[in-house]
Amino acid sequence: MKLSLVLVIIFAVSAYSATDWARFRGPNGTGVANTTALPSVVDDSTTLWKAPLGKGWSSPVLWDDMVVVTAETAASKRAVIALSAKDGGELWRYETEFVPHNIHKTYNTFASSSPFIDAERIYINWSSGTDIQALALDHSGKLVWHNDHVADYIHEHGTGVSPVVEDGIMIVRSEFDWQRDGKVYTEDPAQQKWKACIVGVDAKTGKQVWKLDIPNCLNTFSTPVIRKGKTGRKEVICADNGSGVLGIDLMTGKINWQHNPGYKQRSLSSGVLDDDFYFCTFGSGGGVKEIAALDLKSGKPQPVTFDIPKGLPYVPSPLVIGEHMYLLGDGGILRCVEFKTGKVLYEERLEGVKGSAKFFSSPVAGDGKIFCASQQGDLIVIKAGPKFEKIAASKLDAPVNSVPAIGDKRLFVRTATSLYCIGAKGQPVP
Repeated sequence: MKLSLVLVIIFAVSAYSATDWARFRGPNGTGVANTTALPSVVDDSTTLWKAPLGKGWSSPVLWDDMVVVTAETAASKRAVIALSAKDGGELWRYETEFVPHNIHKTYNTFASSSPFIDAERIYINWSSGTDIQALALDHSGKLVWHNDHVADYIHEHGTGVSPVVEDGIMIVRSEFDWQRDGKVYTEDPAQQKWKACIVGVDAKTGKQVWKLDIPNCLNTFSTPVIRKGKTGRKEVICADNGSGVLGIDLMTGKINWQHNPGYKQRSLSSGVLDDDFYFCTFGSGGGVKEIAALDLKSGKPQPVTFDIPKGLPYVPSPLVIGEHMYLLGDGGILRCVEFKTGKVLYEERLEGVKGSAKFFSSPVAGDGKIFCASQQGDLIVIKAGPKFEKIAASKLDAPVNSVPAIGDKRLFVRTATSLYCIGAKGQPVP
C-alpha cells in the first residue's frame, strides 16, 4: 500500500474519531458522539475536575481543550465563560449587562441559550428587555461584534433558543406570543407591537442577511437542524406551532416547504434529522399530543405513518441511534421505538439513586451508552439497544436541566451549581 494512501486512511479515521460538540446537543443536534471509554459511574475516581458556575441553563460546548458556557454573574449581569478542559481552570470571561424582563422564575434563567463555537468565533444569542441580541467573540474572549437588536422579543416565560451557524450564516430565532390585559394575542396584527421572526445574520459582521417574518405563535424553545438537499443547497429546519415545520433556505431565508401550520401545542424539544427523516414533538405542561414525522428525501415533506406512544417528551429532545429512537418523557419514562415507525420496543421508568427521576435535560449518547441527567441530580446510564439495561446511576451535587456535552473519552455535565468533567483518570486530554 502506498504511503500516501496510508496517510489518507489514517487522517480519515482520526477525523471520524474526533468528537464535535460545537453546538447545543452536538453534531447537528443529534446528541450522539463518536467516542469510547466513557465512564458509567461518577465518583472520586472518575471526576477529573469540578468547577463552580453561576446560575444558568445553557449547555456546555467544546472546542479542542476549551469548554464554553454562559451564566448569570450578578444582578443584571451575565457572562460567556471559557474553561480549560484539562483542569477546569477559567481561561477568560466576557461579562456584559442586560435588561431584565419577565421569565419563568423556576424553569428559566437569563443564561439559558447555549453558545455555538467554530474555528474562528464563539456565537451567542440571548434576550435583553424586548430585544434578542447576538454577539461573537474570538477564542481569546475578545468581542468581534455585537448586534443589540436582531429581533423583537417578549414573553412572560423568557427565551432559550440556541444559535446555529452554518456556511457563514448565524440563525437566530424569535418566536413568541405576548400578553396584554391578561389576554394572549397571537394572530391579530393590529394588536401586536412585537413581531416574531427567524433571522439569518452574517457570522463575520453580525449584520442581518435576511429576515423571515412569521405569525406570532406559542413561545418556542427548540433549536434548528441543518439539512443538505440533493442539489447541495442547505436548508434550516425549524418548528413552531403557528408555522408548523419549515424548511428555510440557509442563504436567502426563503421558505422551501412548510408542513402543517396550526399545531395547537408549543415546540420546546428540538427535532432530530437522520437519513432525511425528521421527527419532533409539540406539547404543553400537561403532556404531548402532537408530532411531526416527515420523509424529506424528495425535498418536500411527506408525512409518515407513525405510532404515537403515550408520554412523549415535552422538554427533552429525541435521540436517534441507528434504527432506534429513544424518547425520554419529562416524567421519567424512557421509550425505545423503531425510528421510522414509532413501534415501541420497550418502555421503562428511570430510577435515580433515591427513586423516581424527572427530566428537562435531553439524553445524549456515546460509547454504546445513553446518559440521562435528572432534575433530582442523577446521572443515569442506559445501554444503547432495543432491550432495556440500566448500567448505573450516580448522584451529582445539584439538579440538572442543561444537556451534557461529550468530548473525546470525557463527559461534561452542568448542574445548577457546577460543571463536572467525567472521565478515566490518567488519560491525556487530546
